[in-house]
Amino acid sequence: GLLAGLLPLVHLHSLAVLFVVTGFLFFLRLDRWRDWILFGVGVAVIAVPQIIWSMTGSATETAKFFEWHFGWDSRDLNIVWFWIKNTGIFIPLIAVGIYLKFFPQSRKDAKEEVSEEKKSEALSKEYSLLLFYIPFVLLFVISNVAKLAPWEWDNIKVLIYWFVGSLPFVALAISWLWRKGSGYKVAAAACFIVLILSGSLDVWRTISGAVKMRVFESDAVKIADRIKKTTPAKVMFLNAPTYNPAIVLTGRQSLMRYPGHLASHGIDYGPRESDVKMIYAGGPRADELMQKYGIEYVLVSPEERLTMKANEMFFAKFPVFAEVGQYKVYKVK
Repeated sequence: GLLAGLLPLVHLHSLAVLFVVTGFLFFLRLDRWRDWILFGVGVAVIAVPQIIWSMTGSATETAKFFEWHFGWDSRDLNIVWFWIKNTGIFIPLIAVGIYLKFFPQSRKDAKEEVSEEKKSEALSKEYSLLLFYIPFVLLFVISNVAKLAPWEWDNIKVLIYWFVGSLPFVALAISWLWRKGSGYKVAAAACFIVLILSGSLDVWRTISGAVKMRVFESDAVKIADRIKKTTPAKVMFLNAPTYNPAIVLTGRQSLMRYPGHLASHGIDYGPRESDVKMIYAGGPRADELMQKYGIEYVLVSPEERLTMKANEMFFAKFPVFAEVGQYKVYKVK
């Protein structure tokens, strides 16, 4: 419980999943209620202070983290067709695995002659495993009827647990096919290949170098190194709000970073983004806004020139603190 209580600092959605799953397990194993209560106390003692701390003074709007939203990311697609397109044979194989659990006598490995007592005990065990799967199904349903983050795609943080919880049934279905005979072995092998093919293609594209993406230019790396060596650790920089400004490599603060990240954390970035553009435009309020936000250095690179339309005539009144290629840092305070 104490270890699980660290989840707010690691992955808050995993903590929510933990509450759902352990809530079901509590009622499935009431004979161990003391253990479950101790576990819950251990989680709460560590997690609650973290949650309160992370919400205090935060720009995150917590109301944006839950909203009814049917169909997850299916948009105009029929929800059934959406899941068939995105999971292929995965869900049908779950259904086969669940069927084999409900009717174990249909499996080749099931014993034909067993006493009624043993049969009852075996069925009880099978059903308890199926009951264990219920919270994972609930996670799937919730993720398809509501947004659990400002950006609906982030429901994947919960759906991944449904996927993991479903894997044993898929494995059971494939292993059952494999044990049926030589003809069925071909079907089992085909199912296995189909299930891992898209993931394998992604891995192959990465390790083969078929897809390469440059994140930082060499000049960005050089100027970042110079900034790290010559500026205090807590200075404030102004840069274009992208995912890869050179300032990322310095550990220094930026007035604003990538809007996609901010939006996914429920932060209304619109007003600040307008102020950033106004400063780079060098308008009459630029100096006032830089003073308001305590900006000490301004980065002007190809990104700022392209997306922010940086007015270099305005910034020419400030000394150039560092320059590498097309990257310039102006000291404005």
